[in-house]
Amino acid sequence: MEKSLLKELCDNLNVRGGSLPAMQIPEMFELLEELFTEEEARVACNMPPTAASLQDLAKTLSRPEEEIYPLVESMADKGVVATRKKDGVMLYKLLAVVPGIFEFQFMRGGDSDKDRRLARLLRAYADAAETEVRKVIPIPDDVTPFMRVIPVERTIQAGQRVFTYDQLSSYIESADAISVGHCYCHHEDYLLDKETCDAPEYRCMSFGPGALYTSERGIARLISKEEAFDILKVCEEKGLVHMSSNTSKYLEFLCNCCSCHCGTLNKLNKLGKPIWGASSGYLAEVNDEACEQCETCVEMCPMEAISMAAEEAANIDQNRCIGCGVCATHCPSEAIVMNPREDASPPPETPKHLRKAVMADFELAMAEKG
Repeated sequence: MEKSLLKELCDNLNVRGGSLPAMQIPEMFELLEELFTEEEARVACNMPPTAASLQDLAKTLSRPEEEIYPLVESMADKGVVATRKKDGVMLYKLLAVVPGIFEFQFMRGGDSDKDRRLARLLRAYADAAETEVRKVIPIPDDVTPFMRVIPVERTIQAGQRVFTYDQLSSYIESADAISVGHCYCHHEDYLLDKETCDAPEYRCMSFGPGALYTSERGIARLISKEEAFDILKVCEEKGLVHMSSNTSKYLEFLCNCCSCHCGTLNKLNKLGKPIWGASSGYLAEVNDEACEQCETCVEMCPMEAISMAAEEAANIDQNRCIGCGVCATHCPSEAIVMNPREDASPPPETPKHLRKAVMADFELAMAEKG
């Protein structure tokens, strides 16, 4: 595939936003050549930022609909183009690299040679891109996070003011469709022959149009609200962290993350202050008198935010606590409660608002760098 075409495709992927850009480096070019045929790439380069009908795409490309249709359908099956129906018309939208293309490659749980090759290419690109980004873009300490943590709901004390965006149950109850697929981080590590944990494989959820798309394309399967709650219960028992996009109006996806495999949790753990990267707006606090020094919380905290000196109650580092509620859920003496952070701010309302907030933070950082 011509390099000029690959560069053009990178540019159009970046219009979609996301937490991982499509950088014009050899690792990205190799990945794109695995994901797209040349004909598909030419169509993808001309897809607008918003979802478009087959008729609109045909006009843009000056080609007959019957030529475009098999190409966009093939890309939808591959998990690089999302589909949804509006007023009976199928709409197609090119996805961002992350969240989007990366996740949909592994939610099926495939184990073919192609799946393993994609896992190697995606990992090579993610590692190379992180290195390149840090060379050219200063990462502000207080950048608006792409992701947010949603606390285990039952750990929030009765009588506290609770916002709807902190209640997973409200999103599940209002969803018109829910699907579940393999945890893509867990499955990527499996494909890379890394040791995997015993957390449930089926735990990544999509909601609304995303649930319909993933189920129709065999990426995930539709589930009832009751099954969704059952999955959440098992995930909470395993000490997994609920994470989603840092938006409040609706939930597009829900990750139930283990610190063994989750790329986001692993990156947060490397930060001096993980709360810069993602947090729920809650903070775990310990009742010293009730604490039995069993160290369950120390062992289960995904951020290593809890320490315990001899004969003393658990101590929580406020800069490392992301407010997931795992410690409070598993404390046998119920000595840990989740309280709102005084400095917590509400998430941006929609993905569009989130992109604007993140870009404003980076532009400010670039200006300060001079």
